[in-house]
Amino acid sequence: MSDLNPARPGSRQMLLVAGSGRSGTSLFTGLAGRLGVHIPKPEVSANRSNPRGFSEPRWLVDYHNDLLASVDVVIEDGRPEAWDLTDKLAEDDHALRPLVQWYEGQFSENERIVVKDPRLAWFLELHGAAAARVGADVRVATMLRHPAEVMRSREIAYGTRTNNTTRVIGWLTMMLGTESRTRDLPRATVRYDDLLADWRKAMTQADTTIEMGLFERATDEQVTEADDLVDPTLHRSSAGWDELELPPRVLDLATRTYDAYGQLVGTAPAEQHDVRVTLDALKAELTAYYDECFDVSRTRTGAFARREKRRAMRRVRQEMQQAEAEHGHSTAVGEVARRVLGLLRRTPS
Repeated sequence: MSDLNPARPGSRQMLLVAGSGRSGTSLFTGLAGRLGVHIPKPEVSANRSNPRGFSEPRWLVDYHNDLLASVDVVIEDGRPEAWDLTDKLAEDDHALRPLVQWYEGQFSENERIVVKDPRLAWFLELHGAAAARVGADVRVATMLRHPAEVMRSREIAYGTRTNNTTRVIGWLTMMLGTESRTRDLPRATVRYDDLLADWRKAMTQADTTIEMGLFERATDEQVTEADDLVDPTLHRSSAGWDELELPPRVLDLATRTYDAYGQLVGTAPAEQHDVRVTLDALKAELTAYYDECFDVSRTRTGAFARREKRRAMRRVRQEMQQAEAEHGHSTAVGEVARRVLGLLRRTPS
């Protein structure tokens, strides 16, 4: 248990902004910050892909990156089992303690804080555990943007090294996992288009469930400053499903997930039962499809692994022969090479 002193119950509010990267999380967080909710500093610097700023704490981004690397998960990971790897970190005091200490520092400046990072959703359980340690109440706002626009925006920001199918599977895994892990929390789902069209209305609707007092506690000057942040002309990534060229099964899953997720917008928790049942079924279907694809592709991946193993064995054998020709059979180099070759022979294909 932490030896840090928790705040009095209910005095600290932690708003986590979740959702897929490039879905409007920066805009929502920036608006909350201008309305008086504390965004931890320093922030990641703005750039051409996000000229209005990311509203991301630099420390938190680095912390999340280190944790992802420690469990071999990537930000766009599509593996359903990746959630198990990141969820377990909530029980790891070595991983948890730095976050608890960081939150204590942030709450010493303001009793309402908002944190955002595209990696954050992977660590909802971890942040929940940290909130319990520091005596904070957690709320979650999840941004929803059409997946085709998200993929187009990612291409602009990150390039085309990752294909759309891989990215959409990652989007599905991220969004469905986020939804199931936030059901017991005060939460709101916010459409990016709604935020651009009428940000005050969208934020007011979100505040009915997250209950942060966004407008009640903001000054007129802060509301005006928030007005200046919203620029609909920055909606530069318009796209449709056809542009993604997805396999039919992936397109079907993504379409139904996006449509079902949209039914959470403005819907009170007590009225979400049917949508949750649908989303649970979609998550199970995605997992089954992922496992099916893995089984089907195993022959190809196995052949690739065997080919790479043969190449490595040939390379080691050639280097061993060259070293022995130059230095003799008893050299340390030759002995090491023989050991490596033996390991390669025993490695399963």
